[in-house]
Amino acid sequence: MNQKKTVAWLLAAVTAFWPIWAGGTFSVQAQTQKAEVPQLEEGTYVSGQALVSMTTTQAAALTKEGTATFDKNIQIEECWEFGQADDASSERVKDYVALVSSDTYTTEELMEIAADKYYVDAVAPNSYAHLCDTGKDELSDYQWYLDGSGSLKTNSQGIQFSGLTVQPSAQPVVAMIDTGVDYTHEDLKDSMWINPYRSQGLEGIYGYDFANDDDDPMDVDGHGTHCAGVIAAQQNNASGITGISNAKIMALKVVRDDSDVFDVAGAVRAFEYIVRAQEMGVQVAAVNCSWGGSRDSGEILNRLIDKMGENGALTVFAAGNDAIDWDSVPKSMRTVPYDLDSKYVVVAGASDENDDRVYFSDYGNTLVDLFAPGSNIVSTVQEEKFLPQFWPQEKRERMTTYYNTVNGIADFYTSSAISGLATDYSVQLGYEPDIGFSDQSDGCLKYVVKYNRRLFLPQATGNNIFQGGTEQAGFIYLDVTDWNLDTKKTYYISCMMAENDGAGVPAWESVEKVSTAEDSRFITAGGRTWLALIGITTQKTRPTTYYFDNFAVSVADPDTTQFEKCDIMSGSSMAAPMVTGAIAVLRSVNPFVDAMGTRNLLMQCTRPVDSLENACITGGILDLSHVIVQAFELKLNKATANVRYGKTLQLVATILPENATNTKVTWTSSHPSYASVSAKGVVRVKKAGIGKTVRITATTKDGTKLKDVCTIKIKKAAK
Repeated sequence: MNQKKTVAWLLAAVTAFWPIWAGGTFSVQAQTQKAEVPQLEEGTYVSGQALVSMTTTQAAALTKEGTATFDKNIQIEECWEFGQADDASSERVKDYVALVSSDTYTTEELMEIAADKYYVDAVAPNSYAHLCDTGKDELSDYQWYLDGSGSLKTNSQGIQFSGLTVQPSAQPVVAMIDTGVDYTHEDLKDSMWINPYRSQGLEGIYGYDFANDDDDPMDVDGHGTHCAGVIAAQQNNASGITGISNAKIMALKVVRDDSDVFDVAGAVRAFEYIVRAQEMGVQVAAVNCSWGGSRDSGEILNRLIDKMGENGALTVFAAGNDAIDWDSVPKSMRTVPYDLDSKYVVVAGASDENDDRVYFSDYGNTLVDLFAPGSNIVSTVQEEKFLPQFWPQEKRERMTTYYNTVNGIADFYTSSAISGLATDYSVQLGYEPDIGFSDQSDGCLKYVVKYNRRLFLPQATGNNIFQGGTEQAGFIYLDVTDWNLDTKKTYYISCMMAENDGAGVPAWESVEKVSTAEDSRFITAGGRTWLALIGITTQKTRPTTYYFDNFAVSVADPDTTQFEKCDIMSGSSMAAPMVTGAIAVLRSVNPFVDAMGTRNLLMQCTRPVDSLENACITGGILDLSHVIVQAFELKLNKATANVRYGKTLQLVATILPENATNTKVTWTSSHPSYASVSAKGVVRVKKAGIGKTVRITATTKDGTKLKDVCTIKIKKAAK
């Protein structure tokens, strides 16, 4: 509940690959080291499936989809090839990963059989993982992380976006492996990557849907669209929010619309798509993976991430939302991304409005790279949302029957059912004057639930807007006596909500519900008429306080009235795209820097925060005011010159791009005894150098070590 909009989807980790015995012609070679077979934990993987990785030419010739010729009980479901041959004579021509399954063998047996093959490098179960949730545009004031001066209460310095003055010279591509992207969204439609290689076999227009195996990666959940907006929502279009980069979004959908479960084999399919796109010429700068949690797939994923990295892309993972210090977890028990060793991986933790670690964010002094904003993040979603807290006053008055930021409790009531629960829970409705969602200081509603005896409450019917729990602690009602509401109509209800169970500072999240004629739950009590607003569920055994603010009720029809296509979410899922967007910014202004060069620049784009000193490698939060624009060209005004003794030569070094962070150069002479050069590029020749040739070299001081040379011939002095 600490990140209500942080979607928790199970995703089954990457499935494996199986070679087919060709029989007779195969030259058996000695296996130098048997692939390690991981220990399985019940309930964490797809039964009867495994991942197998191979890298030899011989093994490749033994693989195809269908029944394994050496064992009729093994099915090769899919086989993927990664990379091009560097050397036709090399044994290690490509990387191969395949999904294998069996109705006869267990997962353990599949992995053991595979590990015995000399050509197998790694095996893994098909483990489960999960998504890690919890210019001037219309809602940019609520993007507190841009400059720290937004409408939300904050002590944050943000990521200093407003101080970023670099002029992007390229549009990198960012691959989004998620629930898809709403490519029709007004704030994203012009930010989508358009596939130029469809005629060459790269499927899809905006990417691909691997969950449904079609070329339409439309998002119907919202998680992927929200992440995409953080990265690349159109800037300065007077609509929605401001993305932090000018990247193009490649949508790679791996989650089915009718399920909250997918497997990392879907991620492997997406990785393979990215590699193919890169090899065709697509400049993918980063891959956003706001998910993790898969077991024992690290070694195989490393190979694929390395392949994408060699082609120029960093892969960004969310840290997770379990408040775990992963440095304290034994390596054998670590999950993705913490069991990944690839140098091309970046792990992002979530920070809050005070630039501290959000209480739910995972961390690790050596395993998390940096932190980025992940609390109360406003971004794009695929559905029209009833979010009057973001509306101007005139629109709010026109579309809402009621709006209250809560400055008391007179208008609120708790159901009689709550008092009857006192043997199990004690509950209290009150007013908290010192906490409020917005920049208004009128406080909020406080609802305290204390567990007394046993963890059971009658299951509620209808009106429970919180999914994931079955225990009901009652409803909050609003007094609507004087409104003359029609109980047969549909009403739209929203509020801001936060939960504090003692684990840390609560993160506010938007909550909506549609109250139809069937479940609107009008009641009469004390001679007044009340409308049920919020149903509270809990399965907690320690005291929990829920905070509510900005209640709103509307009679507007979403079919005829323009609601907003934005929402607020919290979680490390939101922090990851912050970092992904920063990588896109770095690549747009440093288009000639490779993936590792970009990673090094990223690690410098942080601002130290005392509370994060031991929570991540950098000890700080993302800060785009620290963006470094490296030189990609150095040119002297002369390539050759004749200089007479007694004369000087002024050399001028021009560095491109013009907005390079460091435009300084060092000057050196190949023969200082013949000719010297000053720190300002002034060459002075000496008598001893007459008739000699000297090379004057300029070198950039920004670490790129670009050079240009002027060759001078020293002549006698003029008569």
